[in-house]
Amino acid sequence: KGTKVTVLEDVVTSGGSAIKAAEKLRDAGYVVERVVTIVDRQEGGSDALKEAGLELKSLFILKDLI
Repeated sequence: KGTKVTVLEDVVTSGGSAIKAAEKLRDAGYVVERVVTIVDRQEGGSDALKEAGLELKSLFILKDLI
């Protein structure tokens, strides 16, 4: 209990999967404040994560890859 963990996600679109993972981890007693993703598709996931109390760190955003 109380251990800080970061959720790692390959791609963030809506943020739903990362939020579900964070909720499960929080329910188990972990402290989750951040999600790290390889690619943010810029389709609202960042806002949804922020609303859920999670900071999003992206290695790339979609517009950088196009």
